[in-house]
Amino acid sequence: LSKYLNKCTCSSGRNFAGRRLDLTSDCQKLSEKNVPDRCNSVQVESGNFRGRQYLWDMFDRGEYNCTDRWCAQGDHISSVRADNNPPRAQLFERAGFSGKKTELHDDIPNLMSRYSLNRVSSVRVMGGTWVAYQEPNYRGAHYILEKKDYNSFSDWGAQNSTIGSIRRVRFS
Repeated sequence: LSKYLNKCTCSSGRNFAGRRLDLTSDCQKLSEKNVPDRCNSVQVESGNFRGRQYLWDMFDRGEYNCTDRWCAQGDHISSVRADNNPPRAQLFERAGFSGKKTELHDDIPNLMSRYSLNRVSSVRVMGGTWVAYQEPNYRGAHYILEKKDYNSFSDWGAQNSTIGSIRRVRFS
């Protein structure tokens, strides 16, 4: 078990090869650490981290041996930060935080069967980081939702308000 709440190692090469950078806290500019901004593999020992729009956590033992493992479109990472907020989110049926409101603290594999809700037009994330999926059981297009207010589904990059499931990013 790591003595740090958060610890990850970014490597410039695939399969954890090349130059390495150990991080235990936020790093706003990787270039200031005298490492290239190329990151082709990441090992998470504890906690959750994000770089660009990617999340690295302890799922699959926290080993991401190539950029394909976190669905990256390239290997350029300029900053990395730890994510430590406890999970709490409010889902609203209509834009502007109106209509039926549902508060979440845990994963919901099927919003329709649990809350009779499959359309979410605004979200208020008060803690943690969440991943919303278009389909039930964590399938389909997905969107990363971090701590902030999303007035409309377009604010999180969706084309429509269909949300079938949502889960929090877990700390290990």
